[in-house]
Amino acid sequence: MTAKKIALEVISTKFGSSLLLKHYRAKSSCLKLSWHFHPEIELVYIPRGKGRLYISNVVKPYDSGVIILLHSDIPHRCFDFGFEDEIYEEYLVQVLPEKLDTISAIFPEFEKINQMLTASRQGIILRLQAEHFFFHKHFEKLFSVQPVEQLFVFFEILHLMSNENYTGIEATMNTQMPSLSIERIDKVFNYIANHFMDDIRSQDVAQLLHFTDSSFCRFFQKHTQKTFKEALNEYRLAHACKLLAHTEKSIETIAYESGYGSQSFFNRMFRRFNGVTPLAYRHEWQLKK
Repeated sequence: MTAKKIALEVISTKFGSSLLLKHYRAKSSCLKLSWHFHPEIELVYIPRGKGRLYISNVVKPYDSGVIILLHSDIPHRCFDFGFEDEIYEEYLVQVLPEKLDTISAIFPEFEKINQMLTASRQGIILRLQAEHFFFHKHFEKLFSVQPVEQLFVFFEILHLMSNENYTGIEATMNTQMPSLSIERIDKVFNYIANHFMDDIRSQDVAQLLHFTDSSFCRFFQKHTQKTFKEALNEYRLAHACKLLAHTEKSIETIAYESGYGSQSFFNRMFRRFNGVTPLAYRHEWQLKK
């Protein structure tokens, strides 16, 4: 597969509207292997689904009832990229930062919203409790009212969020890095996606990028704040989670198909990454069915 650069996503709102709204009731068709970014602030609500978020240099687990707020130019993959569940639903709102930042900074009543927007420059995540049904009602309402009222509902959502215990994602990789570095990082992740089942090493990718092994390792860790081995293991284990949840394959087979030659090593890495053994993870999913 030809490696893609980080894609710049360009949004186009309806005439007379500041917001771009999208509602997916299944996995989206956006780029699955390439990182993308956009100048717009992005608010995403996932009422149903389970998986992992790939945002900048961070991999975060998520479950049904989560809201993510990303300020402009934070690289990320589609939010269903690390999807492990059978059902996925997503509400997405995008708005240009100069519109939102200006309004929130002018009015003192929006001080907490402004603080939250500042925090979102490294990404924030809000994990909802089951009783927070009013968030769902507000996101549904966005899609059934006129543009003026959409703005009111949108700011009401931000107001509600600003009073909740959201946490920082601490995304540090951004699109301020040179375009050549962005292209190289994307080549690394594409290589992992296509060869994670093989016995790949940092030397293989270094050669692909025309680096020495030591130079590549320094370059990759500088721009992602993780080692190549850590990035490779994260991808392999996310793949293993999908197989455990949705197939009846043995643990040994899943270990092999996820790129691990030893089941015992796979078990140790899986527990370190997920906090439970592969068998316990599968049992947890069986109870949900």
